[in-house]
Amino acid sequence: MVLRASGWSMGGYVLGQILRILSNLVLTRLLVPEVFGVMAVATMVLVVITLLSDVGLRQAVIQSPNGNVQSFLDTAWTLQMVRGVLIWLICIGVGIAIDQANVYGLTTGGVYQYPDLSLIIGAVGFAAVIMGFQSTKAITRARNLDLSRLTIIEFIALVISLVVAILLCWATGSIWSFVISSWVNALVLTVLSHTSLPGTNNRVHIDRKALGEMMSFGRWIMLASTFSVLAANGDRLLLAGWVTPTVLGFYVLAFNLVAMIEGAGGRLFSAVATPALSRVARETPEQIRKVYYNFRLPFDLFFVGSAGALYGGGRAIIDLLYDHRYAEAGLIIEILSFSLLVTRFGVASSVYLAAGRPQNLTILSFVKTAALFTLVPLANWLFGFEGALWAIALHGVLTLPILLYFNIRYRLNSVKFECVILLAWPVGYLVGHAFEMLVRHVSFVL
Repeated sequence: MVLRASGWSMGGYVLGQILRILSNLVLTRLLVPEVFGVMAVATMVLVVITLLSDVGLRQAVIQSPNGNVQSFLDTAWTLQMVRGVLIWLICIGVGIAIDQANVYGLTTGGVYQYPDLSLIIGAVGFAAVIMGFQSTKAITRARNLDLSRLTIIEFIALVISLVVAILLCWATGSIWSFVISSWVNALVLTVLSHTSLPGTNNRVHIDRKALGEMMSFGRWIMLASTFSVLAANGDRLLLAGWVTPTVLGFYVLAFNLVAMIEGAGGRLFSAVATPALSRVARETPEQIRKVYYNFRLPFDLFFVGSAGALYGGGRAIIDLLYDHRYAEAGLIIEILSFSLLVTRFGVASSVYLAAGRPQNLTILSFVKTAALFTLVPLANWLFGFEGALWAIALHGVLTLPILLYFNIRYRLNSVKFECVILLAWPVGYLVGHAFEMLVRHVSFVL
């Protein structure tokens, strides 16, 4: 079951990323670079607010013994709808705050002074209202590791939304094409979650016992999410105040390519590892270490090897995918590749959730956030933009001593494994370097 779920999850993710890359190749030729920087800020605001308001509804359903009880699911759905409206209202508030900051001269430049940024943020936030109506039948499927229909639904929504984005960009050349595309994606996901998945339809309902269980579990998730969102999006939050929209656009393109690799692991963490480890924790807790390393080996080989490949061939990837205007993103992707060496430890978070220890995530997220907002400004001040990039890539290293300490309780540490797995980096580097030489040779011949 785990292998089948992993196959569906990764298959859907890979196909989705291929579509995104192809659509980006088209969109970068239809739009100027600064549009991507502005949209990155609007999306970042939505993501930040979404994660800051995360009370762990999905994780609670997956982890709880009551996760298949309908009253529990209806309570989660009701809270989910309320949360969607709140996210939208807060997005509108953030947009108004940015406008007022510009009026009073509190912004000194950068993306925050882009015209209509406040309207774009509010409009992008409306997608959260639509997503709030998504059926909990999707969460139930994830809990039971039945990901086939979920993957198909997500793929259909992605295809439709990307087609809409490309057609609107071709017709209008406007940043609002992205906004409308986000609404379409949310609408298709929501409608199909109700019409294409078997199970009982949700209704508005609050069960006090279920609510109490969700809030008890969710308070730690919310704290962890608060710090995680700042750690995950603080780079763009900081850079947006220091660099031009064009430079931020370069950064976002490079960041997105690295994030595709991180996202592959993150998808398996949430879609497969957490449900699988939760089941092990409930039924055979003595098997957690074995299952943990069954996940770690392929994840680590993928992340460490990819880090080497991106460092060896990052500039060639940018040159191959984009035109000469985006060449500066090559150095950025090479530096950011080192973040993958830390990302590989993310499987441990699934163990903590499965074992009912979300407070561990809170502590790790706090340390990572503090490191980001301390080291990145300091590095930018001392060494400029490139120094800030290195700090963004490596700040997560400071969380490793704490993570290794938490792992002692579950006997998850292995010095031999951590050392041997790093051998995948030079292998990946050689592959990336060979790819770069091939691209250079082909370009020279042409």
